[in-house]
Amino acid sequence: MMDFSVFRKKSLLKLASVLALSTLLLAAAGCGSSSKEASSGKAGETKELKYRVMPTATSDLFDGGIKPILEKKGYKLTPVKITDSIQREMALDEGKIDFHVDAHKAWIDQVNKSKGTHLTAILPLPTVPTAIYGGSKKTLEEVAPGDVIAIPNDASNLARAYQLLEQLGWIKLDPSKDKDHVTGKDIVENPKNLQFKEMKGPSINTIRSDVAYIILRGSDAYNAKIDFNSALFAENPDSIKDSMRIALCIADKNKDTQWVKDIIEAYKSPEFKEYVKKTGSFWILPDYMK
Repeated sequence: MMDFSVFRKKSLLKLASVLALSTLLLAAAGCGSSSKEASSGKAGETKELKYRVMPTATSDLFDGGIKPILEKKGYKLTPVKITDSIQREMALDEGKIDFHVDAHKAWIDQVNKSKGTHLTAILPLPTVPTAIYGGSKKTLEEVAPGDVIAIPNDASNLARAYQLLEQLGWIKLDPSKDKDHVTGKDIVENPKNLQFKEMKGPSINTIRSDVAYIILRGSDAYNAKIDFNSALFAENPDSIKDSMRIALCIADKNKDTQWVKDIIEAYKSPEFKEYVKKTGSFWILPDYMK
């Protein structure tokens, strides 16, 4: 005859063992969950970010001042070389790169409209001003009727060049037009009958001695190794429109991601502000860096 008291005691011991084992398994599962959470990026995963890199002032500023900050946070930054500006934006829209720092809002808006992309210039960055430099003429006072001025021919920087000439007082633009999209046809006053040679920005410096003056966007002056201090007239913090400031450019779908927030935080950090001071005083700084 079976002793039920012994059976009951053995059953209780087995139950206690099962409960103890279950507790250990749950604890292990909890630890596993934490490890999995870490590897998914919530607790320090190395996240690879691909970005367009070119020899421009803003790209170099990113590499020198922002990249080290992001790497300390565990990010892996992989540069991708794309020379064509349209291809750059298409790569950004298609996710082949995650961001770049070489365009302004006016350009991004134009590409969105013409190409159907969904991009955002999410944060204004330190910007090298567009400026007029001497060609065959060395001072602004030498300007004469019929002088030729070479200017960039892409739509957004063309408009930017004409705005600069209006600020200088050499031309007047149609006040009813959107200044970000003006062309030579929108010049309503040109008392000196100045002539404008519209051409690709990177090529302008090669004909410098053949024209009276040249207008260069910051990246073209930087690549041509022109001293920014030699500019005869340049954009300034009060004259440059927000839409013409170089910006952190991303795809719309990524605007709420943690990595975008981390890049923005890096640009707003005291560490980056100190780094920019060491590179020169020519930058037009965004309000958050003043």
